[in-house]
Amino acid sequence: MGFKNIREWPDAEDAGQSWITGFRKAPSSVATTTSAWTDYSYYAGSPPANFYASTPLEAAEVDPTRGLYVPSVSPATQHLRNLKVMSAASAATSTTNARQRLCLADYLLYYPFIDTDAVGEQQDLVNTVPIPRYSGGQVVAVSQSAASASGKFTFSYTNDQGVAGRTSQPHFTFAAGGGGQVLATSVGAATSYHPFCSLQAGDRAVKSIESVTFTVAGGGLMALVIVQPLLQAYVTQESRRTTSGNLESYGACDEFAAMINNRPARIFDGAVLNLIACGHGGSLASSFLAGIIETTWN
Repeated sequence: MGFKNIREWPDAEDAGQSWITGFRKAPSSVATTTSAWTDYSYYAGSPPANFYASTPLEAAEVDPTRGLYVPSVSPATQHLRNLKVMSAASAATSTTNARQRLCLADYLLYYPFIDTDAVGEQQDLVNTVPIPRYSGGQVVAVSQSAASASGKFTFSYTNDQGVAGRTSQPHFTFAAGGGGQVLATSVGAATSYHPFCSLQAGDRAVKSIESVTFTVAGGGLMALVIVQPLLQAYVTQESRRTTSGNLESYGACDEFAAMINNRPARIFDGAVLNLIACGHGGSLASSFLAGIIETTWN
């Protein structure tokens, strides 16, 4: 049905047509690269870690239990209402995980265990599972192991209009200490960081990926993940205790009301929600990200 006017927005909450889900994600102790992006779904916490562990090179959907739970409300139409987040320091003196840029996304498909050392070899991907929601999404390259070198690759894909045989821009990767980091940086250099892969000129989204070719070895394994971005947000502070003897904590959460900060994104039944983030202040290692999301429907 959808919301026809602003008045229906608060009325839905008054009628009990809303849902609140909490989450808490804990990155590993492996240092992340400042200003590079990280996939929070890969880390422990609630919801549990999603390691993209399935048949190599074969398309798969992310297990729904690895995403932030939202109810199925069909035939009603559900939308994102609110996101609240707080970053917690890994130590009393830590200030490195402040000022994160976040992207809440619906995880659609992934292709695991792509060998970044297979230089000159076309790695053909198997597409037995169609994209479950939307006509396409953005591509994120997530490390599944440590990467020892700066690599370079392209991928062949079908765009959201159903046109096959499209070729991405050539992307650099960077050396990473462990899994969960977003490896594809940019088309310019291995030290210029972006969350999504760049497509062939004129294309907006990817429906499926057919193959991957590395021209320079990257020294690890990665998954290509198709996601639909839903909300961009920022963490402006972190919560931490001083080392002066008291037990007071400092820092506050950040709140993003969808109606104010963005056009409220629709949440489809079956959506697998999680976050990717860019830490501008330093490494996100051993830090925590906690928060709640609220959805509403009519």
